Amino acid sequence: MSEDHEIRHADPREGFDRGEPKAGAIAVFGIASVVLLILTIVALQAYFNKIWEQAVYEKILAPPSEELQDLHNRENWNLSHYGYMDKGKGTVRIPVDRAMDLFAQEAASGKLFYPAKATAPKKEEPTPPAPDQAAPAAGQAPANGQAPAPAQSTAQTPAAAPAKK
Repeated sequence: MSEDHEIRHADPREGFDRGEPKAGAIAVFGIASVVLLILTIVALQAYFNKIWEQAVYEKILAPPSEELQDLHNRENWNLSHYGYMDKGKGTVRIPVDRAMDLFAQEAASGKLFYPAKATAPKKEEPTPPAPDQAAPAAGQAPANGQAPAPAQSTAQTPAAAPAKK
């Protein structure tokens, strides 16, 4: 049976590559492929970041709308010009610069509109117990199942203490 199948040997005249594979060319091709892959990934990431930042700017950080600019301009004009707030009541609006000048003049002359002296805090008055809820004797629980009220202290808290001059 083994005689039926002959092993055919290649004839050198048929033409095949007798040399070894070129390892240097294969290595250069592999390294170039990896470098090209890395450059492609970096370029795509940079492109994505640029597009993302552009979209964020256009949707969030873009210049305000024309309506908002008109509102700001109207508010700035109101802050810098005289006008009536309520003509019937005689309430007027003055520019901020003029209001600051008037306030500085009042402060210099001593006519401040808020109290400048420190005041002592008001003493807290204890609230008397309601007449229908008589306090139980010490050591006894109330009849309705509630916890007994804490004993009131006669010591004054710092807020209730009179101010020293």
